[in-house]
Amino acid sequence: MTDVTLRVHEDGADDERIEQLTAFLRSELQDFAPVPGAADEAPEGSKAVDWNELGTLLTTVSQSTVLAALINAVSSWLGQRRERSVTVEADGDALELTGAPTEEELARRSAWLGRHLHRYALIIASYEFADPGLSSLRAPAHDAARLGEVLADPSVGGFHVRTLINSTASEITEAVDDFFADREPDDLLVLHFSGHGVKDEAGELHFATSSTKLARLAGTAVAADFVARRMNRSRSRRIVLLLDCCYSGAFGRGMVARAGGAVSLEEHFGGRGRAVITASSSMEYAFEGATVADTSEGEPSVFTAALVEGLESGDADRDNDGHVGLDELYEYVYDRVRRVTPHQTPGKWMLDVRGDLRIARRARPVSVPAALPAELQDALDHALPGVRAGAVPELRRMLSVAHEGRVLAARLALRRLTEDDSRMVAAAAAEALGEKPRKPAAPRPPSEKPRPVAPSPVPPLPVASPPPSRTSTPEPVAAREAPAAPAAGQLLAVLPRLGAGLALVLLVIGLAVVPGGVLGTLADSSPHTFVFAAVWPWALVAAVFAMTCRDHPWLPGAALGLLAGATGLLGGTEASTSIAFGLAAVVPAVACAASPWWLGVAGGGLGAVGVYVVATSASDLVSINGDAVDVALVVLAVALTCLAVFRLWRDRAWPGGVAPGLLLLDALLMLSAEVPSYITHASLAGLVVVPLVVVLTGGVARFAACAAVAAGLVVRANDFVSASEPTFVSVAHVTLPLAAAVIAYFARGR
Repeated sequence: MTDVTLRVHEDGADDERIEQLTAFLRSELQDFAPVPGAADEAPEGSKAVDWNELGTLLTTVSQSTVLAALINAVSSWLGQRRERSVTVEADGDALELTGAPTEEELARRSAWLGRHLHRYALIIASYEFADPGLSSLRAPAHDAARLGEVLADPSVGGFHVRTLINSTASEITEAVDDFFADREPDDLLVLHFSGHGVKDEAGELHFATSSTKLARLAGTAVAADFVARRMNRSRSRRIVLLLDCCYSGAFGRGMVARAGGAVSLEEHFGGRGRAVITASSSMEYAFEGATVADTSEGEPSVFTAALVEGLESGDADRDNDGHVGLDELYEYVYDRVRRVTPHQTPGKWMLDVRGDLRIARRARPVSVPAALPAELQDALDHALPGVRAGAVPELRRMLSVAHEGRVLAARLALRRLTEDDSRMVAAAAAEALGEKPRKPAAPRPPSEKPRPVAPSPVPPLPVASPPPSRTSTPEPVAAREAPAAPAAGQLLAVLPRLGAGLALVLLVIGLAVVPGGVLGTLADSSPHTFVFAAVWPWALVAAVFAMTCRDHPWLPGAALGLLAGATGLLGGTEASTSIAFGLAAVVPAVACAASPWWLGVAGGGLGAVGVYVVATSASDLVSINGDAVDVALVVLAVALTCLAVFRLWRDRAWPGGVAPGLLLLDALLMLSAEVPSYITHASLAGLVVVPLVVVLTGGVARFAACAAVAAGLVVRANDFVSASEPTFVSVAHVTLPLAAAVIAYFARGR
C-alpha cells in the first residue's frame, strides 16, 4: 500500500480558485481514487479521497501500476499550462508535475516512477564450465553484465538488478528462491538465463552452471522444474523469463535418449501470469560422442546482444510511444537474430499475463512522429480556416497523452499551423503551444523616420528567460488588453457563415418574388428544362443553407457548381434582375473561407461581378459586339483565369486544373458555335464560374464543383443532342463534361 498526496498550485490563484482546481482534479481521478459516499464503500485498492488542507488530495493505492496511471492522468489534466502544477508525494518522495514538461522534467518523472514501481531482475550467465563435456560458450562475458546495467538504468528499465556470472548451482538456486519470494501481484519480475540447457536420461531439463557435472546433473545443475515451482508459488503475475541457452543433450557414449528431441516450454514453465522468450523456437539435441556439441555457433551472444541493443538504443520501441513493451522487444529481437543467423528462430509464449508488460522506457527522445488520425489530418488539410482551427483543440489534447510519437506529431502539426495564412488559425496554434501569437508590426507615425540600424555580423545569442514566478504580480495594461485578439479571431471564424446567411436570404427573396415563379418564367421550355428549373435553384439554396450550419469540405465546391447551372438557367430571363444579387452573393460567401485571404478577396470580388453581369445581361452577350458589357465580361473572365493559373502554380497542383480546363474548353467551344441560346447562357456562366472554382477551392471541393457543373451541362444538353443528327459540337458538349467529372474525381487528392 502506498500513500499518495497531491497538492495543486497555480500562479496568482486565490483560495477559491485553488479549491475549484482541486475539485476539477478530483473528478479527473475518479477512476483511480473514487470518493464514495461513505468511507467503508471505498473499492479494493484505494480509499476515499479526503480534504486535508486547501488544494490537497490524499489517496492510497495498492498497486504500482495504478500509481503510474495516476501520474499519467495528472499530466493529461495539466496539459500545456505551465502556470499550473501538481506536487505528487509518495512515501516522502515528492515529484512536481507541470504542463508542457521539458526533457529534464520528463527524465525526473521517469526516475521517480522507477523508484516506486516494483521492478526486479535477476541475470544469470554461465559461459565457463569445469566439466570438459560442456563446451565453453563464445558469448562475450560482458553481454549479461551489459543487460543488467541497461535494466538497472533509471532512464531505461529502472529495475532492481542482481547479476550472477559463472556462479555455482547452490548459489543460483538460493538466488532464484529469494527472487520469487515475498512478491506482490503487480511486481514485474525478469529472470534471464544464459548458458547451456541439458536434459538428463529421464528427459528432465537442467540449466548448466560453472560447477555442473554431466554425470551428476541433479545435484550440480539448476533443474528447470525447480525454477518452475518457484515461479508458480510466487504471488507475482507479471513474470518474464528470458532463456538464451544452447539447448544440447549430454549423454554418455552409446546412451539412447528416452525423451523426444524437443523441450516443451509449456510443459516445464506453464502457469498463469508469465511470458517466456527463448533464443530458439526448438531446443534440439546435438551429439558428438560424450561431448556436447555447439552446433549453434554464436547464437547465445546474438540473442542477448539484441536484447541489450534494443533496450539501450530505444530502437525496440516500434510504435514510438516512448516505452518498450514485451511484444515490441520480441519483434525487435526476432528480426535482429534472424538477420544474423537465419537458421535460428526466437520463440515467445504469453501465459495469462496480468497487465501491460512495459519492459523499459525509450532512452532517446522520439524523432519520428506517429501518424495522425485520418479525420484529424483531413481537418488540417482543409481549405476552410474554421475547420483547421477546429483541429487545434484535439492537437492540444494530444500534447499531453502518454505517447511520445503522437505528442511529437501534434507539436509539429501545431508548429506548421502557426504559419497558417489565417491569423485565427495561427493564433490558436500559438496559444496551444504556449507561445504568443505573432502580431503585425505597428505602423510608424508619419512624422517618424526610420532610424538606420548598423548590421550585426554575429546574431545575438538567445537569453534564457527566468522561470515564472509563483507570486502574484499586477499585470501591465497591454496584458489586460490581450483578450481583444481572440474576439477578432472568433469574428473571422463566423464570417463564412454570416456571408452564407446573407446570400441565402437574398437568394430566397429573389426566387420568391419572381412573377409566376421560375417555372412560369420558363413556360415555353422543354420538359428537361422544367426539371432542371425545379431542382437546380433550390439545390443551390440547400447548399448555401448547409454552409450556414456546418463546415464540410465539399460544400463550397457544390455551391459554386450549382451556382453555374442556376446562373446559366436564369441568365437573360425576366427573373435575372430580381435574383442577380442573390446569385452574386453566393460567390463572396464561398470566398470568405478561401485561403489565402487575399486570393479569396480578389477572386470573390471579380467572381461576384462576373456572375451579376451574366445574370442580368446574358441575352445581350449572345453576340459579342464590343460594347461595355462584352468588354467587362471578357476582362473578368481573363482576370479570373489568370488567378486560377496562379493558384495552380502556387500550390504546385497542376493535375487539379485538368478538369476545370476541359469545362472551360467546352464553354469556349459552345460560344464559338451555332447552338441554342440556353447552351450559350450556360457557357457564359461557365466562363466566369469555372476559373473561380480553381481560385477558391481545392481537393474534394473542386471535385464537387466540377461534378455539379458537368451534371448541369449534361442534363440540359439532352434537348440539343436529340434535336438533330450528332455533330462534333454536340458530342463534345457531352463528352467534355463527363471526362472532366471523371478526371476531377481522380485528382481530388492532389
